[in-house]
Order: sequence, then structure tokens, then C-alpha cells
Amino acid sequence: MNIEHLISSYHNFEANLYANESRSGLLAPVEYIMSLKSKRIRPLLTLIGFSLYNDKVQSCLHAAHGLELFHNFTLMHDDIMDQAELRRGKLATHLRYGINEAIISGDAMSIMSYEYIMKDCPDDQLRTILQLFNKTAIDICIGQQMDMEFEKIDVVNSEDYLEMVRLKTAIFLGLALQIGSLIAGSTFKESELLFKYGESIGLAFQIQDDLLDLYGDQNDVGKINGGDILRNKKTILVCKANELCNTDQKESLRQLLNENDISAEKKIEEALTIFQSINLQEVIESEIEKYFSLAKAQLNELALNNDQLNLLENIAQMIQARKS
Repeated sequence: MNIEHLISSYHNFEANLYANESRSGLLAPVEYIMSLKSKRIRPLLTLIGFSLYNDKVQSCLHAAHGLELFHNFTLMHDDIMDQAELRRGKLATHLRYGINEAIISGDAMSIMSYEYIMKDCPDDQLRTILQLFNKTAIDICIGQQMDMEFEKIDVVNSEDYLEMVRLKTAIFLGLALQIGSLIAGSTFKESELLFKYGESIGLAFQIQDDLLDLYGDQNDVGKINGGDILRNKKTILVCKANELCNTDQKESLRQLLNENDISAEKKIEEALTIFQSINLQEVIESEIEKYFSLAKAQLNELALNNDQLNLLENIAQMIQARKS
């Protein structure tokens, strides 16, 4: 089993699934956001977790889709809260269909995700898997709440930021591996070790996402460069910058982030100047590498053969090499 086969299996499943769906007003925004370009990391991790213990990946496709639905539900609502204009290079769902329509369709997606996950769950694992999913769903909401609270204060330390990222993003990647493995028949202990691995690459993934927002190619990233700076979001870049800057630089950054009477281009340019003066890009790249290295070390705790280990290493390498 390799990543290309798993990706192909999932994409074929999803394409056929939406070809058979009705075009109701409720589902139109769902189909729209699900049609946007994406690497489908979460369903892929679900299938990888499953394939480590069982070759019949068709038995996990519904669950993989359920996790992707839930992820996109959070994105749909996040875009409303962030007043984002673009999602993956296309008009955000709430701007295309309306805010109320995006809210109710997102609600429907969260409910539909349970239906898809339950389709593949063995009866003896159903309660465990739904409890894990429920806990993670609440933790994601806590992470989002922390993210919103950070917008109201000037300085957030990097430890608090990483805890928010862990809750909002990283644990869901870990859960995808964990649920896939449990459906396949792994022990709970094995699934917990996979969760930890996924959590580590999830932290690297989100820190990398923050870096790409400012330093990535806009055509690859699919959103405006520096959008986080323009919205005064407390990303790892801003948190680390506040810890590395001298007093004058810190005050300049504070004023800049709270400045509204300035063009977007100038605001981003001045932020980049401050960041470059403290070699921030290199610092953040080192932080990303730290979590990928941690993930690799965690693989040693898993009793897997070389092919299975390679599959897990390949997904980390794929995430590490991404440009969007």
C-alpha cells in the first residue's frame, strides 16, 4: 500500500459520492467548499492509520470522508469569523452563498460527519471512536476560542500559541490516524502512539501554514500573502517576533499591527522588514523541523515493519515539502 494508491482511492470515492448527491440549497455550499483544491491530508491520514493494520481500505472510506467533512465545516465557520475573502484561492463560501447559508450548511456538515464515521465503525469500537471524536471536536472549539481571544490582546507568548494550535489543528491530524487504526483493529495503545505522531506533524503543519501565509507563493497558497498580518492574527511569527525583538522593535511591531490607516502593501512590507532584522524566517523553519524530528523519533515506539514505517515517514515528508 502506498500514498498514491490511498489518495486515488479516496478521490474516486469522493467524486462518486457527490455525483449521487441531490442539489438541494442546503448541500450547495457543502459541495462548493468540498470541491475546492485540497490535499485531503485528514482523510489520507485516516486511510494510512487503517492500512497499517488492514489492506481493505474500502472499509474506511466513509470514516475518512466524515473527518474531512468536519474539517471543512470548521473552515466554513472560521472564514465567517475571520471575515476571510478567499479559501484555497476561491471566493469564501459565505461570500458566494451568504453568511446564513454558510452557517446552516456548516451545521449540517458537522452532523453528516457523524453519519459517515459511524458507517465504518465496528460495533465494539463505536462508543470509543465517537467519544474520541467528541472530545476532539470540543477541543477544536476551545482552540478556536483561544484564537479569537488572542486577537483582543497585544502580546501572546509562543507557548500559549502552540497550545492553541495543538487543540485547533494538531490533535485532529492525530485523531485521523487513531480512528483509522481503531477501525482496522489496532489496540488502543497502538492508536494512542499513532495519535502522538499525528499530533507532532500537525504542530509542524500549522507552524508551516503560518510561515506560508507570509512567505509562500500566493498562487500556491491560494490566499493573499500576509493576510494574517493584515488581520492582526497572533501567528507563531508574531509571537516569536515579540520574544526576539528589542524594546524598540517590539513597540514598532505593536503599532504596526494595530495600524489601520496604512495600505496593505506597506503594512506587510514593514512587518517583513522587522522580521528580517531578527532572522525570523530561519527561526520558524527551525521550529518546524523540531516537530518533524520529534515525529520521526516517535515512530520508534511503534511495533511496525519497514514498509509501514516508510508509509508514515512519507506522509511527514509530503507535508514538509508542501507549498500551500
